[in-house]
Amino acid sequence: MHPPEHVLSLLDPRRGHVVADVGCGPGYFTLPIAERVQPAGRVVALDIAPEMLSRLRARVATAGVRNVALVQSEESRLPLAAATYDRVLLAFLIHELEAPDEVLRDVRHALRPGGLGVVVDWMPRETPAGPPLEVRVPAERVRERLERAGLAPQTPVDLGPHSYAVVFRRP
Repeated sequence: MHPPEHVLSLLDPRRGHVVADVGCGPGYFTLPIAERVQPAGRVVALDIAPEMLSRLRARVATAGVRNVALVQSEESRLPLAAATYDRVLLAFLIHELEAPDEVLRDVRHALRPGGLGVVVDWMPRETPAGPPLEVRVPAERVRERLERAGLAPQTPVDLGPHSYAVVFRRP
């Protein structure tokens, strides 16, 4: 995994923003985002795995962070309020989703008009880390899915030899 700074520079969370970290895992990006949006901003961290939320809960408590809400999510439905989020991050998640189009429609629904999101995932080639090659999703396919969901993707960006990012906006 690479340092979170490059992803955060693309996501551009700012003081006062409301950010959804979809598929947050143990909070690799959650805590740095929470630091950037404080004191008035907040992060809603979603994951389907209770053990990931438990690990993040412990990290949040240890760090003394008060602007993170943890939410148990479903595989293909995100419990996010409409037009509430300034930013949405989906990091290393797209390749795991059974219904990516439904999830991306939920992301569009959750983002405020003009809101920004970032999809980060593994390059579709063999790398020393990451999921098996056959489940990796090329950046161009992610762009197509984002467009189908009514979002406006930018040109994919390489994040180093193992991963890429696709920045998108809600028109």
